[in-house]
Amino acid sequence: MFSQNLSNDGVTECCDATFEGVPYNDLNNAARINIGLDIINTLTEYYKFNAPIFIDNAESVSNLIEVPQSQIIRLVVSEQDNTLRVEKENA
Repeated sequence: MFSQNLSNDGVTECCDATFEGVPYNDLNNAARINIGLDIINTLTEYYKFNAPIFIDNAESVSNLIEVPQSQIIRLVVSEQDNTLRVEKENA
């Protein structure tokens, strides 16, 4: 994922996430969010640690992939709401 950068004793990224061969930067917002959740699933399984996950612009995703054992906080733009509204989904 990283290689040594000899010019300044740092590291440079050399790994790009892809989905079905498409680079992460070329994916639409919904695909980026779901790929991010998939990466979080992998890391939480490896490190055995779960944390709350904030998803900004969640209105752009119609189907989020499942993230077991984690609390999802979806931030959604709603033209009809002038003040913050909080909804709780019972699991």
